[in-house]
Amino acid sequence: MIEKKIITGVLLLMISALPAVDFNRAPDTSQSFPTVQGSGKKDVNVISNPKMPQPPDGKPVFMIFEEDLSIGVREGGENCMFGNRVYFNTDAGGNFYVTDWDRKRIQKYDPQGKYLLTIGRPGQGPGEFQNVWRPEFDNVGNLYVTDIAANRISFFDKVGLFLKQIKFPPGFSPTLVNSRGLLFGSQTLVEENPDKFTSIYGLFNDQFKTVADLQKTVWEPKRSSGSGEEAIVESLANNVSDQAFKANPFYLLGQDDFIWFGYPEKYEIRVYDPDGRLDRIIQREYDPRPITKKDKERFIAEQEIEFFRFLPARAKGLKNKVIDRIKFPKNKPAYNSFALMENGWLAVVIETADNGDTIFDLYDKNGRYIAHFQGPVPSEGLFFNNGMAYALKTEDDYKFIRRYRFEIR
Repeated sequence: MIEKKIITGVLLLMISALPAVDFNRAPDTSQSFPTVQGSGKKDVNVISNPKMPQPPDGKPVFMIFEEDLSIGVREGGENCMFGNRVYFNTDAGGNFYVTDWDRKRIQKYDPQGKYLLTIGRPGQGPGEFQNVWRPEFDNVGNLYVTDIAANRISFFDKVGLFLKQIKFPPGFSPTLVNSRGLLFGSQTLVEENPDKFTSIYGLFNDQFKTVADLQKTVWEPKRSSGSGEEAIVESLANNVSDQAFKANPFYLLGQDDFIWFGYPEKYEIRVYDPDGRLDRIIQREYDPRPITKKDKERFIAEQEIEFFRFLPARAKGLKNKVIDRIKFPKNKPAYNSFALMENGWLAVVIETADNGDTIFDLYDKNGRYIAHFQGPVPSEGLFFNNGMAYALKTEDDYKFIRRYRFEIR
């Protein structure tokens, strides 16, 4: 899960205050196999994979994907049309739960993609949503979802009946609940300097006290120096530039309550035990990937959904001027996201290829490199469950839920 919610909310608050004016690369046999070493902390292993690791037995490995099911339509069928921002998950029975951020609801579909029911609606009461993020499941199979605008996590049973909610203080963003009832997410602090924001990612108890800190990130938005229209353009351009190819924390909760956490300013994924103690670190040497013209075009297209559509009317007319002043970094983050496979392997999404395929690095359950390959499956929302791969596909601005059969060769 990529943590964008707090930053997006801060940006919108700032806006409202503006003045009214190759498929399988052959291994380099000169490189060594991954090494495991102590990290200097008790019982923590560091698995260091070289830039061009050798695959197991020197044989290239890759995955074959075949689309098995698609949910979504371009026109008609209100129960199968999705908004601009969609998240989804599947339960142990293969049922789909799709959260539609724009419509403030959750749609449930059976394993064949047939619509079953709608959970929630816009509102402020129990079981209603002001916004809604990725659906998750607790240790007994109940559905839960974070509503950051309402400062609560809502729980539902399998037929959509509201069960309970957890209220959390402003500034918190807990999005995962482990089997012991501990919350994982972030807490955003405003420093004495109002232009500085600190986010702490970690485990919290039911009183929202810190159990373990995993990561601290600091964001200092740039302020405009001009006035009038120039100030608006500069302020918006600075804020969008801050988000351009920013390395955002990404995290998952495994079925064993282990936390997989990555902050892709460097190629490293840290694994923590259920108590928040660091267990192992998976690393790989890599060459930085320069940002291309097509990358910039894709980023600007994403901002139409994530940022520009939320601008107040008085600022929308300045969009092109803002776009012209976006400043991009030289290189992309080390990777985009990752997914856990049911056999214990780790699939790291490096980036999306120009043809829409996903470029992967694959690691075994011990964090040792297996393969680098490109596969015809979307990277957005990618996860593995019930022996299948799942992802969110965007075609001509329409969203589709996709399920894929896959084979490891």
